Amino acid sequence: DWTHDQLTPPERAFLASRPLIAEVGGVLLVHASADAPERWRYVDNEAVAGQCLDAAVQRPGIRHVFCGHVHQQTLYYRGAGRGLMRFAPQPGVAIPVPRHREWVATIGSVGQPRDGDPRAMYALLDTDAWLLRFERVPYDHAAAAAAIRATGAMPDYFAQRLEAGR
Repeated sequence: DWTHDQLTPPERAFLASRPLIAEVGGVLLVHASADAPERWRYVDNEAVAGQCLDAAVQRPGIRHVFCGHVHQQTLYYRGAGRGLMRFAPQPGVAIPVPRHREWVATIGSVGQPRDGDPRAMYALLDTDAWLLRFERVPYDHAAAAAAIRATGAMPDYFAQRLEAGR
């Protein structure tokens, strides 16, 4: 609510006009789950990741789907069977994600991580070699927490989450 109130009507209209799903170079990008992006569902287990992936691969050429929303870094892949397997990536370690398999990656977040590590998260995909590297970088989360507190309009819980990475 606070963020909504900080935006002008044209800014809100611009954000509302953005697509919930994008395809870039044979990769599907979605904030939440590809099967129902408007529901903002968390891709946080193998079952939901499977539903997300099943929806994504209905699009021609899609074998990889990258999601956000859960504020954690996880990689799911479909092996020889229909079920998905979960993999916990390590920052800085390149993971082969070949196109003969199907993949769902939750990339993490710039802020508000949920794994006890306050560093920002992102991932890089090398589409020449099909290697995915998850990364963590420090940022001034103490200043971000102080800015939240300075608004006087948000619960302190939001600042504490940045500081604790939870």
